[in-house]
Amino acid sequence: MGYRRGASAERELIKMLEDAGFAVVRSAGSKKVDIVAGNGGLYLCIEVKSTHSDRLYFSEGDYEKLVSFARQFGGRPVVAVKFVNKGWRFFFPEQLEKSGRNYKISFRTRRYLTFEEVIGRQRLLEGW
Repeated sequence: MGYRRGASAERELIKMLEDAGFAVVRSAGSKKVDIVAGNGGLYLCIEVKSTHSDRLYFSEGDYEKLVSFARQFGGRPVVAVKFVNKGWRFFFPEQLEKSGRNYKISFRTRRYLTFEEVIGRQRLLEGW
């Protein structure tokens, strides 16, 4: 993901979260996670990706950093993917499909979360 495209996706998601009533912090340089957001009841640790393709690969290292940081922080880890010109898809790390050393994320993946589900405005489906 190019830096500009990634930063643009992060800013777009920050605006969405702020409009939904969350306090948001962007982690410059993405040492652990890209975005930390909370509203007093729900805390999210978000790794943001952006792609023009229908799929991307999320590294095992990024997966471990996200899950570890979220556990230590007390937040819910989320992978947010902006499929350019197609929209957002959100995933809990345990939903990701392992492909070799990486995790494959596809626009065609049926099991994804909407923004409303991630922020708790819409109830998650059973089994998540």
